[in-house]
Amino acid sequence: MQLPEFGPALGRLVLPGEAGGVAGLLAPVRIALVTRVLTAAGEARKAIAAGDERAAHAALQPSVWAALWDQAAEESAALLTAEVDGRITAAAVSARMPAWRVERHRVTPQEHRAMHARLGAVAGALLRTAGSLDGVAGAAWANQALATARRLESAWGDLVRVAERELAEWEADVQAVAAWKRARWPLWAFSAAVLIVATCLGLVIGGYLPVPAFLRPFAEYWWRRW
Repeated sequence: MQLPEFGPALGRLVLPGEAGGVAGLLAPVRIALVTRVLTAAGEARKAIAAGDERAAHAALQPSVWAALWDQAAEESAALLTAEVDGRITAAAVSARMPAWRVERHRVTPQEHRAMHARLGAVAGALLRTAGSLDGVAGAAWANQALATARRLESAWGDLVRVAERELAEWEADVQAVAAWKRARWPLWAFSAAVLIVATCLGLVIGGYLPVPAFLRPFAEYWWRRW
């Protein structure tokens, strides 16, 4: 039994072409995923060369594929979370939003977990194909492993599309932060209070109003001085 090379089956995971936007943002995850898959395939080939088919199956068993995908989904969610928080921070700095208010707009741990779940959920076909590895052996197993690698390419494309939707949905929050304006009424209220106090003090010092007891020492000092 021989295990075919996975590189051609991984297609755009290995050679993505132009990778801007979200695909570019997630490029480190894609590269790490390819590396882990090829490493697992290399372990399987070593086991086959040693005549240990059981070890080869273990290197590419369904749980391995599931773990590799879940790790990629989590790493993608982490990068998206960092991107959203970075945009919110930049918008908050531009709008001069107080730090305590900015925290209300950041991605919460619960939202991060939900994002991770949505990204991971696109791999249904991949995990079903990987699950079939348990029921075959020999050349049929090798072909099924190759088919699983092909499913990984399409699953990644679906993950990128979901990631694009995630960022698009968070854009409303980013714009809300960018459009934030500090409330003016506290400043107006403070200014009005200062003006009223200053006016009253001037009337008292000028003798137009009775001098309150607590202001009499100040008033008398002022009158003596002037």
